[in-house]
Amino acid sequence: MARINPLFWLAPPLLALFLSRPCQGQQKYEREYRIKSSAVPPKAARFIDDVFAKTTVHWYGEESLTGRSIEAKLKFRGNQYSVEFDTSGTIQDVEMLIRYNQIPAKTRTKLTDQLNQKFDRFSVVRTQQQWTASLADLKTAIQTDAVPALVQVRYELTLNARKNRSANYYEVLCERTGAVVQVRQLVQRNTNNLMY
Repeated sequence: MARINPLFWLAPPLLALFLSRPCQGQQKYEREYRIKSSAVPPKAARFIDDVFAKTTVHWYGEESLTGRSIEAKLKFRGNQYSVEFDTSGTIQDVEMLIRYNQIPAKTRTKLTDQLNQKFDRFSVVRTQQQWTASLADLKTAIQTDAVPALVQVRYELTLNARKNRSANYYEVLCERTGAVVQVRQLVQRNTNNLMY
């Protein structure tokens, strides 16, 4: 007799939960799992090998409500990177782990003011600088620690926040100026996988 995957039984209730919520766009569900390098699209593997030579790479598959992606997580020159690709191997963005106080002061002040308006209280759990650009500009940014003008820089924060007496984790995306682009409540996130 075939063994049924336990996630099979969780799928219908989770789907019903997400479809019954009017603010579905304000929530983020994500599941990450390790994958072998042989399952990585060749285009993605070539970019990582070219830019991050002789570095140990951990590959992950990611499923969310909006689709699937592939992520490379690694350490390079003292920084922790996460490079996201679509399933064909086309790069989506590069994220580098930073401290909240590494965000420029003017940006941080504007961002903090907006977060104080959205939440009763919050603490920053994780901060990443996110780069979106052409392959050549991303390669330059990574290898020289100088971000070319054509690279779009954003910040992605994970917060532990209280709102209306309820504590939850949230993901906040903001522009280089500090303007908040998106705030989503995290429904499920495997933080153990995100530390590479």
